[in-house]
Amino acid sequence: MDAITARIEQELIEREELLNRVDDTTRAYLLSCEDRDPFYIDRIIKNRDDILFDQQLKGNN
Repeated sequence: MDAITARIEQELIEREELLNRVDDTTRAYLLSCEDRDPFYIDRIIKNRDDILFDQQLKGNN
């Protein structure tokens, strides 16, 4: 498996995990946003990761 395939698989797993954690209304909203913008959920995941990273940095200082 090459790096690109591994990254795509990881993104799909993270997307499914996010969608499984939210209620039905939120899931429907996210999916409707993704219909208009295919990278909407990916950006939410990236922003979440950035926020968690920032929180870890602040906690270690």
